[in-house]
Amino acid sequence: MFVFSSCSGADNSNTGNNEGTDFQAIVLENNGTNLLVEPVEGSDELRSADKITVHVNDDIKLLDSQNNEINIDGIEAGDRVQIFYNGAIAESYPAQINKCYRIVRLD
Repeated sequence: MFVFSSCSGADNSNTGNNEGTDFQAIVLENNGTNLLVEPVEGSDELRSADKITVHVNDDIKLLDSQNNEINIDGIEAGDRVQIFYNGAIAESYPAQINKCYRIVRLD
């Protein structure tokens, strides 16, 4: 397995620089512990992987667009999300993000 680091062109000044990078994606599947997502058009992540599995654990903050906490069941296929992670994506198929800090469900 290979790991590469992605640098997003997004302004991450509001993340306090302790959350690495972020990107927006469309949720394809939610199995309760992982989200399978497709990065939106134009993102650096889409240039490296068309599908990414994001491992979700209890340490990850899940929020709605008003910053209210939600649980994993509050994210459904078709939702647009913003994913904050350490910048490392494991090259596999689908690609994998193992160190995610926060996921925001966008409206």
